[in-house]
Amino acid sequence: MNKINEGFEVGDLALVLEPRIEIDMYASKIGKDDEICVISFLVNDKTAAQDLVSFFENGYDFILDADISASEVKPGSYLVFVELLRRLRIINQLFKIISDLSAASELNKDEWKFRYVTDEKYYPLTEEALKKHVPLTARAYKERVTEPIKEMQQLSGITIYESIDKDMELETIQHAAGIYDKNRRNS
Repeated sequence: MNKINEGFEVGDLALVLEPRIEIDMYASKIGKDDEICVISFLVNDKTAAQDLVSFFENGYDFILDADISASEVKPGSYLVFVELLRRLRIINQLFKIISDLSAASELNKDEWKFRYVTDEKYYPLTEEALKKHVPLTARAYKERVTEPIKEMQQLSGITIYESIDKDMELETIQHAAGIYDKNRRNS
């Protein structure tokens, strides 16, 4: 059989992986939601879900973290979470993951659908649909999620304390290069 990256062979996930993903339904456990996108997969077998977490963590250098739900979301089914930096390249990263999972599950790439947290329906997993429904950058996330919340807080008279937002990727690069902003506060 053909091996898919590390750990899975063609057909290993057949009948246990659902061709639907949910985006930002859950909060990031490693960073701020405007910086990190959480994608969840439904797997109808605990062992397969655990293997999928290991596959994600060892098979992709762009996956920041992967984990399995603490308990069943329905009998015999678990969620597998993947955390990625919220950047425009997330589309290509997601399609790479889906390509590998399609081979391992024998699902057709065209069967995959996604749902963003604020949407009630699932959409075909296409670049156009992702760009339309998912905030793919920290700025787009803030405009879609954070700004409306701030407006509601202001209208209700709630005091808003501004914090200086950090760009994790930029700070990592600056730190590695020995460059940092001495005037920037830590938040």
